Amino acid sequence: MSGNHEAAIQAFDRVLSQDPNDVLALSAKGSEYASLGRPREALKCFERAIDLDPETAEHYRNAAICQLELDEPELARNLLDQALELNTEHAWREASAVEIANLGEALATESGKHRTRGIGLTGKARYRHARHVLEVALELNPGLAEAARALADVWAHLGDTDKRDQYTQLAGRLQRTATAV
Repeated sequence: MSGNHEAAIQAFDRVLSQDPNDVLALSAKGSEYASLGRPREALKCFERAIDLDPETAEHYRNAAICQLELDEPELARNLLDQALELNTEHAWREASAVEIANLGEALATESGKHRTRGIGLTGKARYRHARHVLEVALELNPGLAEAARALADVWAHLGDTDKRDQYTQLAGRLQRTATAV
């Protein structure tokens, strides 16, 4: 069912009708909803997966990404804290930060009928939403130059040149550090 998200959701619904506690089907269904830009439905799946399998960090991270997409950064931070307690691997943390930064960049660059992520905000509200997401990515991985660069762009759109310059300089320092390593 590669690429056919609706058909995949139907297949997972069939599995869940047989076993409503199938955590893998719940998580996969949530991922399909997330791919369709339907974070509310995805969040419900991930929350149910957390209830059934509270020891799996991915469920918390996926729910956090949905909360970020819904512009609920504090709820997302709480879920990410729980995820990071369960999975302490640095590489996992960095990969999560990149995924969140990608969401932030999509929120900042997509608009109008081409929008596939987020809750449909426009204008400055859209940039504030992207800012919240990108700040979480940078908190997760303070060395993420892409997130700092995207934040500089967001601050430019929000009209704060001091913050724009601050994040532009940070992105430059991070890029030089990464190149030196």
